[in-house]
Parts: sequence; C-alpha cells; structure tokens
Amino acid sequence: MTEIPSNQHITYQLQYRKCGKASCSTCRNTQGHGPYWYAYWRQGSRLRSGYIGKVRSPHGQKPAAAKAAKPKKSARAIKSEEYTTAARM
Repeated sequence: MTEIPSNQHITYQLQYRKCGKASCSTCRNTQGHGPYWYAYWRQGSRLRSGYIGKVRSPHGQKPAAAKAAKPKKSARAIKSEEYTTAARM
C-alpha cells in the first residue's frame, strides 16, 4: 500500500471502481464497487494517489481499532472453550 505523506497538501475523494469481471452485476448495473476513499497529492510534477478504504479517518489513516481487530470465534470454538473450562473445575 502506498504511504500517504503527512507533510503535504492532500485532497481526498470518494470513487467507485469497476472490477473488470464480465459477470459482475454490480459493475454492470451500477456505478461500480464502492464508494472508496482515495488520497491525492503532488510529488514533484507527478500526481500520486493512495487507497484509504471505505471509511476515511483523520489524515487518511485507517482507525487503530480496524488494524487491531481480532477475528471472531466460531460457535464451535466457544463451545469447546466452555467444555474445556468446565472439565478443569
């Protein structure tokens, strides 16, 4: 993923994207997938862009909660833990 600079002027824009699959009904019947946030900035004479995601947080960074989110346990894993804990007592 492109590192978005924090020391430059950045423009944020919502965009829809087409996936390119011929069988995709989302692209065929709507604007495309999204909307997704993108950041744009200048690097010399070039215009650069970086994907941010579905939700824009301050300075274009993903929220810390999203980075540290733990995967959910399945019902089977929870039952197994309960059974193991009960067996120890």
